[in-house]
Amino acid sequence: MKNFSSELIELVGEHCLSSRDLACLSLVNGHFYSSIIRLLYRDVMINNPRQYLSFKAIENKELKRLVRRLDFSSYTTRGSRWSEEKAKSIILGQELALLIGDCNQLKELFVGEEMMHAFVSHQVIRSIFNQDNKLSTIDFTGFCDRNFTTVMADFFKPVTLSKSELKHCDFSQADTLTTNNWSVPPRLQNISFYMCMALSQEHFFIPFFEKLAKNGNRLSRLDLGYTQITSDVFTYLKGQESSLTHLNLQGCHSLTCCSPLIDFIKGCSNLVQLNINMEFNGIGGSRFCHECIFTILNATNHRIESLDMGGHVNFDDSMLISEFPNLTQLSLTYCKNISIEKLVSLNTPKLYYLNLSRTPLTMDIDQLPRVLEQLAHLKVIEISPFTPKKYPPVINKKWKLSIHGRRTFYSQGNINPMYAYSKKLLLLDNQVLSPMVKYWCYSY
Repeated sequence: MKNFSSELIELVGEHCLSSRDLACLSLVNGHFYSSIIRLLYRDVMINNPRQYLSFKAIENKELKRLVRRLDFSSYTTRGSRWSEEKAKSIILGQELALLIGDCNQLKELFVGEEMMHAFVSHQVIRSIFNQDNKLSTIDFTGFCDRNFTTVMADFFKPVTLSKSELKHCDFSQADTLTTNNWSVPPRLQNISFYMCMALSQEHFFIPFFEKLAKNGNRLSRLDLGYTQITSDVFTYLKGQESSLTHLNLQGCHSLTCCSPLIDFIKGCSNLVQLNINMEFNGIGGSRFCHECIFTILNATNHRIESLDMGGHVNFDDSMLISEFPNLTQLSLTYCKNISIEKLVSLNTPKLYYLNLSRTPLTMDIDQLPRVLEQLAHLKVIEISPFTPKKYPPVINKKWKLSIHGRRTFYSQGNINPMYAYSKKLLLLDNQVLSPMVKYWCYSY
């Protein structure tokens, strides 16, 4: 075993099913320990208060410097036998800021709604948004507390300082200077504010995107799903079009057509995923005009792999004329003016997932077998979750019914339909999903 190279040991370690297996492997000998310990601390997922206390108690800072991914997205007190009050009391802003600072090689940070109370501290926010960070991916999910909104607005607002306060700094001769007490991590390229419904466009998103542009960051993936942004915010995202590959605007019901949003999407020549679903509780939520829908489709048709145009009531057969040679996932939920004939003629040779929920094509159970027969080249079709009749378990001898949460599928072959399409934007390829992220992505 002493002749095993570090690379081979790490390869063996990557096939371990749990962190406990990795820990056991690290105890074989010193050579194994030095190789496996990097894997053991590379991805740290904190799911409960005891794990948080154990990680915080590590005194060897060299171990924390091994952390590349820190995941709080599934932190919860459920099942821990801790009261919520006690669980919150152990997470202090200053200590959490120091913990994040000790992980000074951190590249990915994921935070869920149960940790939101800890992020009402300026110290924690400053530990993330500073020039020394190596973060490339930040994912905030479910932040909707007004206290957090107030802290973020206060932290990101410009600060006007007098010359006397800046006498030790080499600035201009102006009597006052407007500056900021925060910075964008220079390597940041993947950002999610999914379900952060309370964040202010004026007091957070605009100054954030302005600083992002000044700092020279180029975004690859951006998730603003279910935020309160308007189309005007895209005037502050100019310059990001050419680098952006993934964009999620699902549930942003204040977006309008014939606006800076359309010009922005026109410039996104490298998009491979676009979610602009405007459905709201089974009701079409968008009045985007025909011209703007055409513009979006024409701007994305060549490279796009995943496209969600759900909820656009003006989407009809006339839209189904473009060629999408790379499209693998398509959602047309609530688009009631489409026909099976046009769908079948659509040039999508790689398409394996299609969402036709809440359309006449799947709400009529008597018509459903014909639809599935015509679309036999697909592997997964998502259909309407609510119906007065029960769906048959098998159609045409090959399409099998599956139900996952409030989502209903017919699938054929060996594909698991439950994980065929994510509603939440995944910020990394082959991303390891925590239980709560899986919920946001697939369960509703």
